[in-house]
Amino acid sequence: MYTILLLLIFAGSFFWYSSSEKVKIKHAPALILPLMGDKIRAKILSIVLLGLSWVLTMYLQGLLSGTLAFGAYSMGFFSLIVLLWPYRYFQWKQLAFVFLFSLFLETIIF
Repeated sequence: MYTILLLLIFAGSFFWYSSSEKVKIKHAPALILPLMGDKIRAKILSIVLLGLSWVLTMYLQGLLSGTLAFGAYSMGFFSLIVLLWPYRYFQWKQLAFVFLFSLFLETIIF
């Protein structure tokens, strides 16, 4: 559950980052590039994803601790995206592997 939650927060943070006028994203999967071209749609999608993940975090951890945890998660992901995206440290295949591996471990352990 937390793996999917963190994926939602990462996706919402990335779409919010890409909706900035100063950011020009040229290297992304073919399915994501048309969405990045429309800044308003990217911002709406990011608000929906971040809102859904905020509600899910509050459901999992309680009202106050879920809100504080969501703030910490989103600050961490926004910092990672802003710092590492210009250097192209994010490879989509590597991110997919990390997501599937952590989902596999979460399923086995919990």
